[in-house]
Amino acid sequence: MFRFNRFMAIFVTIAMLGPTLPLEAKTRKGDKLLAEGRAHEEKKEWDAALEAYEKALSQDPSELVYQMAAQKARFEASAMHVTNGTKIRAQGQLGEALLEFQKAYALNPASTVAEQEILRTQEMIERERRRVEQTGVAAPPEVRGLTPSETANKETEDRIDRLLPVPELKPLNPRRQDFTMRNQPPKVIFDTLAVNAGLNIIYDPEYLSNGPKDKLDITFKDATVQEALDDLALRTKSYWKPINSNTIFVTMDNANKRRDYEDEETRIFYLRNTTANADLTAIVTAIRTVADLQRLFPFESQNAIIAKGSADKMALAEKIIHDLDKPKSEVVVDIYVLEASSVYMRTLATGIATTGLNLAGNFTPRSSLQVQQAATTGSTTTSTDTTSTTTNTGSTGVASSTTGTAIPFSHIGQVNAGDFSTVLPSALFQATMSDTRTKVLQSPQLRCVDGQKASMKIGEKEPTASGSFANTAGAIGVGVSPLVNTQFTYLDVGVNVEIQPKVHDNGDVSMHISLDISSVTGQVNLGGINEPIIGQRKIDEDVRLREGEVSLLGGLLNVQDTKGKTGTPGLSSIPIIGRLFSGETVDRERDEIMVALIPHVVRRPDITPENVRGVDSGPQNTVTVRLGPKRIEEEFQAPPAESPAPAPAAAGEAEKEAVQPVAVSAPVTVPAPVTVPAPATVPAPATVSPAVRPMAPPPTPPPSGPPGLMPPATAPPETAIRPPVPAAALAKPAGPVKIDFAQDRLDKNVGQTFDVAIQVDNARDVVSSAFVLQYNPKLLSLNDVAFGKFWSADGGEPLLIKNVQNDTGLAQVKLSRKPGSPALAGTGTLLTLSFKALAKGTDTISANNITLNNVQNQMVGSGSPKIAIDIK
Repeated sequence: MFRFNRFMAIFVTIAMLGPTLPLEAKTRKGDKLLAEGRAHEEKKEWDAALEAYEKALSQDPSELVYQMAAQKARFEASAMHVTNGTKIRAQGQLGEALLEFQKAYALNPASTVAEQEILRTQEMIERERRRVEQTGVAAPPEVRGLTPSETANKETEDRIDRLLPVPELKPLNPRRQDFTMRNQPPKVIFDTLAVNAGLNIIYDPEYLSNGPKDKLDITFKDATVQEALDDLALRTKSYWKPINSNTIFVTMDNANKRRDYEDEETRIFYLRNTTANADLTAIVTAIRTVADLQRLFPFESQNAIIAKGSADKMALAEKIIHDLDKPKSEVVVDIYVLEASSVYMRTLATGIATTGLNLAGNFTPRSSLQVQQAATTGSTTTSTDTTSTTTNTGSTGVASSTTGTAIPFSHIGQVNAGDFSTVLPSALFQATMSDTRTKVLQSPQLRCVDGQKASMKIGEKEPTASGSFANTAGAIGVGVSPLVNTQFTYLDVGVNVEIQPKVHDNGDVSMHISLDISSVTGQVNLGGINEPIIGQRKIDEDVRLREGEVSLLGGLLNVQDTKGKTGTPGLSSIPIIGRLFSGETVDRERDEIMVALIPHVVRRPDITPENVRGVDSGPQNTVTVRLGPKRIEEEFQAPPAESPAPAPAAAGEAEKEAVQPVAVSAPVTVPAPVTVPAPATVPAPATVSPAVRPMAPPPTPPPSGPPGLMPPATAPPETAIRPPVPAAALAKPAGPVKIDFAQDRLDKNVGQTFDVAIQVDNARDVVSSAFVLQYNPKLLSLNDVAFGKFWSADGGEPLLIKNVQNDTGLAQVKLSRKPGSPALAGTGTLLTLSFKALAKGTDTISANNITLNNVQNQMVGSGSPKIAIDIK
């Protein structure tokens, strides 16, 4: 019997463990191959694992374990070859990738992915074959490995990269300078400003015919080109906009022209700090209202705003978003809930009848005093006992009985003390005391975001009946109770806190607080259901606290003293002896609760002076913004490795350099009717402060404009990349740079043609020059402008752009070295002017603000020479 029990125990154990053990096959070789395949599977060697599983399956094709293992390995091996093929194809190895995809398809013909990749790779191979046949050159691996969809995506990205922003004007001479012109029409002033800054200008044909014609006196002090153009446009009611980095378009300023010519841009603003959709909607509403930007769309999933509008409106919208998209302030609130209660109870009872006398007298008469009754008719049987009397009266069967305490009046005289009984009070001595003290401290901490409600619940949920309904459809007959359904809700019992803070800039915190401290104090039965009795302490208030300040939201003190005395009336009042007939109970309860909040600001509002700074946004009906010049550090790049020594400067010039180390262009002077005195010689560029980072000049595209205003360019745009400056150009000159006419005065006859040369002395590191020539068109006519030998000292020829307007007596000239040419230095003729005398008179020819610039577009010399001419 013992062996049988032992065998059954082993059998039951094996039966219980059997489902957790793997179901192995019954062939030893198949099991060995299965184990080999699992070893390869753990190493992610799916091809080897599949081979082992298939060999095991050949041993027993009906074995389910072999079938499941082989099927899994076949799927994983096919997916592995697809992954490998994708990686190889991305490297441009299309043939090897095709082999991998074909292996994947051979392993798992049901793989749709492998089939698709085979077709896609074959298409890519055919595409590469056609490219080689057409161009004779194979594509690079990174291009060859692009799928058709990836190629389309790359083309889309390239097109997006080529999308240009709204043009930004980048004049060749961006520095602040003084400019004065007197009694000139707006078009002449625009032309002069453009030439002085190295800009091209295009006019609206309607502006030339119907635009402003009144002559103006213009004076700009320490102004940039953009500021001068804006001021001139405001005075002449003109509207200008950049076409590209060095070309502007001018037309009349009215609603129709702005609608026709004002460029619009599309941008996506990604917000970084808004978390709620309401905040995103509020920012969109602010932009739409303030910036008058109507085409806005909030994209909530990416927390972005898509906008389309004019450049000025977009700039104002960018300012608004930058100022509003800020992280919200946060507050950590320490919450202290302190509750203390004490219960003191004392009971003292001594002697007899401490709770008063309550004696009951019981009457138990003897049986001989009981009532005895006889029958009136018929046979009568009388039995006498202490309980009842029965009388049988003939056929009527009338009987009567009385209780054991009922006696006839005739026996009253026989009643004595033995017929009465009572219970005497017992003696008692009781002295008990109970003193219970309870302290509860709850100290949760809650972190809140500015303006958002934060809640915390610590406790339990208590069910309570909220309603019931009866279903009488199943009631059958009278007395059958219908089915009653009771609905329950759950109340949060414990500490429930809701806080909505507002952090002020000075660190104060305003909070709307809702605090509910509740507990179950008992049970009450209502309709057969035990309902909890909830004791509640609730506070709702708004407070403003300093950081770290303690606020006592509520304090409750409940003190209850109860004293009771019981005993026998009269006897309990007897001094000393009365203690034997009385009892005394004393009950004192004290309950205190206090709630304290302490806010700690962990992030304040980040409002900078930039956020509160106002910006010029234009008149009421038009949104326009104006941009100031960029900082010098942003305008210029690092200075060259070798810097020439500073040229000696006069005392006045040295004082000027100490105030403003950056060399600036001299004021433009205009002769009669435009007259301005010539400025002093500007110091050499070595006086530029080392902190200033020079910038290579932007490319100069060919000038464009209506015929007669700007002639076509004589060479391709100038590039900022130039070879190193030769040592000769860096040699220290003998003295300061000087620009002047070759003669001081000329005497000519009417009809005579003559040349006037402008020379430069001690120049260095020169790659370009520009100036405005003014003369009296009634006395002189400018026939031609030619560059001098200074520009061809190394055998090269400069690029010459000239705009001669003999009707107004103005000529704008710009010269620059060809791309790749070295900078120039030395002394020579800068250019030659060919004039023809038209009428008798005396005139002054002024070459205003001739500037010599280096490769970084820094001014290395300037001058405003004049020459007097007398025509007879």
